[in-house]
Amino acid sequence: MPYIYKSQVGKMVIGVDRNVNRFALIINDTCYGHYNSAIAAADDVYMHVTGCYEWDLLDGEVDPPTHISEWERY
Repeated sequence: MPYIYKSQVGKMVIGVDRNVNRFALIINDTCYGHYNSAIAAADDVYMHVTGCYEWDLLDGEVDPPTHISEWERY
């Protein structure tokens, strides 16, 4: 089951990419990385180090979820 966070820059999804058997971080339909766990992907969102310029620039400006448990399950 994927995780969803509706952020200030759009919808973020963390789910399994079956092509590589790893978790993918997708922001507005663009994949920004693959991870060994959903927690690792959510941590990059929290730390604003996703590679998504729009999101990463909001560091200190918004309060994202601090843990994957705060993301919506889809």
